This record gives sequence, structure tokens and C-alpha cells, in this order.
Amino acid sequence: MKTKELFSWKFTPLFLAVVATIMTIGCTDNDDQDYVTIDSETQDDGEWVNYIEDLSFESIILTENQEDLNEALQEAAEGDLIFFEDNDVQKKQNLKNSKGSFYALVGFDGEQIAISNKTISDISSDTSRDEKANKSNRSCRILEITRSSLSADIAHYQIMVRMGNGPYDVVRIHRVVRESRKYRPIRTEGNVFMIHGSSQDFDDIFLRPGIENPDAYNSSPFYLASNNIDVWGIDLGWTLVPLETKDFSFFLGWGTTKDTRHVLKSMAIARLVRGLTRQGFGRMNLLGFSYGAGLTYNAAIKETQEHRILRDIKGMIPTDFVMVYEQNDSAFGAGSCSLSEMSEVAHANGEYQNTNGVGFITVGQAALDNPEGDSPVAPGLSNYQFALAAAGGPQPNGPDWHFLGGQFDGQIPTGLAYTEEERWFNLLISLAPYMPTYITAEGFSIFCPENRESIVADLNQIKIPILYLGAAGGYGQDGVFSTTLAGSSDVSVEIVTKLPNGPRILDYGHADLFMAKDASELVWKSLRDWLASH
Repeated sequence: MKTKELFSWKFTPLFLAVVATIMTIGCTDNDDQDYVTIDSETQDDGEWVNYIEDLSFESIILTENQEDLNEALQEAAEGDLIFFEDNDVQKKQNLKNSKGSFYALVGFDGEQIAISNKTISDISSDTSRDEKANKSNRSCRILEITRSSLSADIAHYQIMVRMGNGPYDVVRIHRVVRESRKYRPIRTEGNVFMIHGSSQDFDDIFLRPGIENPDAYNSSPFYLASNNIDVWGIDLGWTLVPLETKDFSFFLGWGTTKDTRHVLKSMAIARLVRGLTRQGFGRMNLLGFSYGAGLTYNAAIKETQEHRILRDIKGMIPTDFVMVYEQNDSAFGAGSCSLSEMSEVAHANGEYQNTNGVGFITVGQAALDNPEGDSPVAPGLSNYQFALAAAGGPQPNGPDWHFLGGQFDGQIPTGLAYTEEERWFNLLISLAPYMPTYITAEGFSIFCPENRESIVADLNQIKIPILYLGAAGGYGQDGVFSTTLAGSSDVSVEIVTKLPNGPRILDYGHADLFMAKDASELVWKSLRDWLASH
């Protein structure tokens, strides 16, 4: 029997039993199987990486029992991959009754995992497909996987994935995890998949927010990983668009629906890699910050409308965001609706890109390069003061809403209260220069009065556990109402405040949740405990 080594694990339970590539062809038994053997006990190479890098697919479906497999076979479409966590599937499942063309993934005595590289179904004579061409036509393809060390025992993986045919239909998936040795994660105690906010990526707000060297005090993924949580995240495709770009036609129609789809496909990839690295195929917790929290809600709502076998989310952590304002006539909701309408008009007129990120980069660079120089944007303020005002000054997202808690001498900003100033400036210059205009048009339309009733109904269908994290100086308490509309019986709320009786404008800000000097104690500890229990 021809084999190729990939990886194995000594003394692990019997694990995986089948991966199916679904095609519209008939099945007949074929006992002549070849296997790719996975064996990493004798070497440090990440052989599982080789296997993942060869995948192309439309969707990934992960199942943990025979009932799930039966349902997956009915729900899967052409180009989908099904992974089954069990043994002796052929004895339990009549494959002739399926449309599928299967590849077996079998555990041998707990010492190896073997993946068949030959289908057990004979492709019918009237169906001739070139497998390489078929793979290249599938929408999702793994492009590259890299690994780097953040410390002696914490690794950072990055997985580039093509999600479609557009020039920037590519996302970068991140994993931060403790390892017993290279490519060998420990058995973790919880998991999370993190979505960044507007103009940010995973590094910007989570892994390296204004810093170069992450540790357990300045980086939420590092903190969580060091406390045995398997941390995943994403850079949405628009974060990869370079500053020098001139033609933005690829942003046409790129909105929250597309980003949500990319998040869910990325979660399925994360679940697959977790299974191949001994964490199991179970569903994951989804955390979204700011705009990412909106995507978290969208993803959870989307999954309520799908068969349970196609779902990837087991719990959600919307972080400092509002889906529905409690007051029907909220001025802040009305402002967001107006922004949606203006963005819709801009998009219709061919203005496909939002350039806020370019402005943020300019402000941050000026504060670093010429802090005492006069701000060209705000006469009377220096570049340093204007950058501080952009962080700590009130914004139209809510009453005295601010990005970071500030310090003021009257109306003049003098510093930041909870986050180091240089980190804020460094964050600004690292932001993505562009976002699609249609994201605002589509995403903020939820705040328009005519959509309120449907959003409330959608939220009511969410039954999974929810942890809401808020900052008293951000959306804070305003975000709690959205969680009360969900149908979940497991809802927790954590709102961080430093000034419970003080002015909101000086309290913990929106991004202090991930950047403040005391965030590890005030925010991440509670998050870690919730993840470990869910």
C-alpha cells in the first residue's frame, strides 16, 4: 500500500474516520484504498500543514457522530468537504445511497491518523472530470501557511485563504496557541475566533495593538493563549488592499454579507485544523469587536436559518456594539441610518472605497513625526493634541462615546487615561487604508426604522450562549438591550467602568478593552473564564 507520512499522535483516542468530497456522481464500493499516513512523533515538521495546504473546497462540514454524518450527506453540495470524527463509517453508512465521492480518514490504534488518497466510489462512466481543474474552480483554496514563535511556548500561525475570484477575495486566518513543541499544540481548555473592527485587522487591535512584542499584559490573544485558550482570528479581505491602489471596482457590492460569509468559512477551516491538531471538531466561540460584533450577530443570525449540521458557532461574544437601540427614536440610531443612506448613494455613484483609514494613518504619523506642529485639520491644536482628541473626544456613536479614555484641561486634551499614548499613535499608522463603502450602506441599514422589526425577529432566533463585553465610555450599557432580544437562555454581561459615578466622557473607552494597561485584569480574565466554561 502506497503511503505518504503526514502526522500521528501516540496515546491519543481513536479519532477521525471520513472525509467526503461531495460530487454529483454515483457510488460503488471499492476496497482498494491507498492512505496518506500522518506521523509527527519522529520529527518537528508540521506535516498536517502539507495536508491542509492541498485543500480546495466550497464549504467544510465537520461531524462528530453517525447521525450528523447522515444529515451532512443530505445537506452537502458539490465541492463540499465532510470530515467525520468516528471509526468504521463504512460499516454504519450505506454509501450507495449517497451522492458522495468519499475519502476515508481513519485512526489506527490511537497511534496514527491515515487519510485515504483514493476514492472508495467509482466515478460513473459518463462522468469525466479533471480533478486538478475541478479543484482550481472551487471558490476556497488554501494558499499558504506560516508559523512564527511569539515566546518559548506560544506560536502564531497565519493561513492565507482564497475565498473567490476577485483580486482581494483573500483572507488571512490567525491562530495563537501554546505548544508542547513546534506544530504540536497543547490540549487547550477553550477556544475563540476573533473578528476585528473597522479599519483594523487582527494584529492591529488584538495581537499587537500599537506594540511590537506581544505578551500577557499587552496582547489579548497572547494572554488567552498563555491561559490555555486556543485563539483564532481573521483579517478580512479589504484589510489587504494596499495604500497605492487606484481602481476600487472590486469593492462593488462588497458589504457585510460578504464579510459574514468569509468569517463562517474561515471558522470551518479553524475547526478542521483544530481537529487535525487534537482539539476536536467541535463548534467555536465567535468574538467580534465593534464592526466585528455586528458580523458576529450577522453570522449567528445566518446560522439560525441553516441546518444545524452546517453551523460553526457554539457561543458568541459581541464586544461593545449595538444592534438595536432600546429607544425607537434614538438620535444615534437615526444618525447611523443617515450614514447608511449616504453611503448607499455614494456607492451607487461609483464611490466604492471609504478612505477613513488613510486619514487615520496621516493623523498618527503627524503625531509621531511632528507632535508640536500645528494640526492642519484642527486650528489651535498641535498634531499631538489632535491625535489625542481623536481618541478621547466625543464621537456620534453614542452619548460621550469615545475610542479611548482621555485626560483634558478644559476642552484641550492632555493625555490618555488608560492606554499609553504611543500605542494609540502606532495603532493609527498600522490601520487598513480602505474599506468598502457598501459595508456602511448595508451594515448600518439595520438602524433605519423600517428594518427594526425584522432585526428584532432575527435576534430572537439566536439560542446560543452570549457574553456581552462593553466599555462604559463606548457603547457600554446601550449594547445590552440587543442581548435581551436574543432567544438565548445563557446571557452574561460584563461592562468595564472606572468611574461608575463619574462623567462618561472620562470612563473606559471603546478600545481600552484591548489596549488599556489594566485590560488583562479588567477584561481578558473574565473573557478567559467564560471561554473555558463554554
